[in-house]
Amino acid sequence: MNYSNPPKESPEHVTHKTFHSNLLNHEIGYNIYLPPDYETSGKRYPVSYHLHGYTGNESSEIWALAEAYRSREAITVFMNVISSEEAYLDAVLQIESILINELIPHIEEQFRTCGDRSISGFSMGGAMAFYYAVKHPELFGSVTGYAGTFHHLFHKDYHGVGEPVEKSAGFYETMIQEKKYLDEDGILYLIRKNAEKVRGKLRIHLHIGTDDVLICDNEIMRMDLSALDIPHEYKVFEGAGHELSKILQKKGGY
Repeated sequence: MNYSNPPKESPEHVTHKTFHSNLLNHEIGYNIYLPPDYETSGKRYPVSYHLHGYTGNESSEIWALAEAYRSREAITVFMNVISSEEAYLDAVLQIESILINELIPHIEEQFRTCGDRSISGFSMGGAMAFYYAVKHPELFGSVTGYAGTFHHLFHKDYHGVGEPVEKSAGFYETMIQEKKYLDEDGILYLIRKNAEKVRGKLRIHLHIGTDDVLICDNEIMRMDLSALDIPHEYKVFEGAGHELSKILQKKGGY
């Protein structure tokens, strides 16, 4: 387990730093993008937190997302999501505590922020970002899930990422028949529980490629949000697989 992973090369205005986690009793790495005028403007900025995909780290997606964070006047923080495949839900809850109780206070103490927060993530990180935003809508104004593996939060034994998209329907037909799909630690249960809190208040964006086996996962999420009358943006990108760079290269979606 690597707690700190500085990039070999950083995009302009991106710096690698660490903060101390009392929960882990360790220094944890993160990357932070500061707008070009941060040092001279004296302004306070919104903050966007991004959670990487499984096997990644705080430096693995700083280049893929460069165009996105450069296009907005906000601080962007890339968190190191230290996870355990063997105890996935435990990891989700552990990262939740580190993010909310340690990293966010650290960022807001060290940098000029205005209290406006958003969160995004890719794959595993997309699921975590969505889970935290729905659970804590008072903390986040918007959430973006890039190819979120939402099923892992309630179906820890399922491993579909990387499988051909043709297998998607079969995987999910089996999965949704299992009781734990709707257990209280599942994200669909959480959405129903907090529907009133997020409806019209949390801006939700879901992005998925047509060649990603997780397209059924995202379709289920889309249908659940629609059934609960929760506004959301749902974009499907033709020809994109389970690759963040491919999703971001595609324009518009449908």
